[in-house]
Amino acid sequence: MNRVFKFKAGCVALVAVPILGFLFYNVSAHWIPAGSVGLVYNASGGLDSHVYRPQRLFLTPWQRLYSYPTKIQAAIYTSDPAYGENKSADGILVTTSDNAQTTYDVIVYYRVTPDTVMQAFKSFGPIPIEDIQSQHIRRFVKEAVNAVGTEYDVFALMGAKRQEACEKVQARLIRELSPRGIQIEHVFLVSPEPVGEVNSKIAARVNAYTQLATSKLRSQIATLDSTIAVLRGQTEARARSIVAGSTNAQSIVMQKLELAEQAVDAWDGTLPPIQPKGNQTIIVNGTGSDVATVAPRGGNNGRR
Repeated sequence: MNRVFKFKAGCVALVAVPILGFLFYNVSAHWIPAGSVGLVYNASGGLDSHVYRPQRLFLTPWQRLYSYPTKIQAAIYTSDPAYGENKSADGILVTTSDNAQTTYDVIVYYRVTPDTVMQAFKSFGPIPIEDIQSQHIRRFVKEAVNAVGTEYDVFALMGAKRQEACEKVQARLIRELSPRGIQIEHVFLVSPEPVGEVNSKIAARVNAYTQLATSKLRSQIATLDSTIAVLRGQTEARARSIVAGSTNAQSIVMQKLELAEQAVDAWDGTLPPIQPKGNQTIIVNGTGSDVATVAPRGGNNGRR
């Protein structure tokens, strides 16, 4: 009987020991994934000062591993429920210098480096990076965005000054979070969603710009029309001058031809009774007499 019992106990032990060993291995083995670093916290001794690189660690039940990603993380605060850490309207409401309120989607890229992971643990305590992002980074982002937003009016923040505002928010977050072990890489304010009076102001501003552009176009058209009219008047005047000059010359020629034709028609075929010779001048008496005096040119002597 004892032999049977011992045999059964031995079989149970033979099976149980590997199973227990496998369970202990799975419970005590912890992995630090690639792109992360780890810190080990002991319940009795506190935080281990060593920073662990990606590897497998075996921990006792009184130890806990905290992993921090060293690759860039994205904290997304958006009104789109399909994205962001909260699946709800999580955009950040910004009040500008003109008391206009606009909701912005904000994206913050950050990471924890091996050199700053100890600072992050001491600043935020033994919580994972997801909790640090949702509980702490979000608060700093909201404060920074609203502090910078008051420096601009609603149109500047939505337009030409948005990049400048992003740089100021990033600089403010660096001052606040770098001493806490969080390294800020980039900050973006995207997808503004104006509400209420802001929409009316935007519509009025757009209409004003449209009217201004239309007025400029109409002024340019009027200037072109005036230039065309001046050029057309100059061209027509020049054409009339050319035509008039040609017509006058033609009229004189035609008049000479007509006079010659009339003279030919009026000639009766007889020659004048007095024919002038060379170097002679014919003087017709103005009293109506038919007597003419012919005198040689250049002298007073002559024959009557």
